[in-house]
Amino acid sequence: MDYCTITPTRGDRAELLAFCKRQLDRMGEGRPNFIVDHPPRGTFPDLVPRMKLGIARAKEAGCEYVFLVEDDDWYPVDYLRTKVLDFDFFGYSSTVYYNLKTKTYAKFPHKNRSSLFCTGFRIAALEGFNWPAESTVFLDIELWDFAMRKRKKVVLLEDNPCLGIKHGIGKTGGKAHGWTMKNFDRDMSFLKSRVDAEAFEFYKNLKV
Repeated sequence: MDYCTITPTRGDRAELLAFCKRQLDRMGEGRPNFIVDHPPRGTFPDLVPRMKLGIARAKEAGCEYVFLVEDDDWYPVDYLRTKVLDFDFFGYSSTVYYNLKTKTYAKFPHKNRSSLFCTGFRIAALEGFNWPAESTVFLDIELWDFAMRKRKKVVLLEDNPCLGIKHGIGKTGGKAHGWTMKNFDRDMSFLKSRVDAEAFEFYKNLKV
């Protein structure tokens, strides 16, 4: 198999992780899914060492490409089926985030990079990348800065089909978990229009 997925998680959001595994199953195709779920070594975010371990496992399995699938975000069923494996770094130049606690959402453009949860890369393209400190939260910025500086072969699409979910459950690094965003969705109609029926029922009933 040319590619795999890596999901770094800390064991502190069981319902979200269970739904993430359900999403991976629905994506099908029989590729390896490496869920890095060992106990935390401290109170700091430990995304970086989990990613490094996931990449090591991907190498051992003979995978050439890695796609990040985070444990709390939403992906369409065909997310991985539409990929063309001819890039060093793959992603989307904007992200729609939805906060389940405040029932608000917004679209955030981010030129020259992608959010981590919808980033893919060729493992060999990481050669020369200086991994940041273990407690670094915004690994996406580090990876994409490296990709642009080193003039890697980048594919950045405009219409991101995924949805970044904010909720405040477990250890979170992103700031938006506490945000009230500019668009309100009190009846959750936007969320219902943006995700599939199974996901909508899950997020609607998730206690946040």
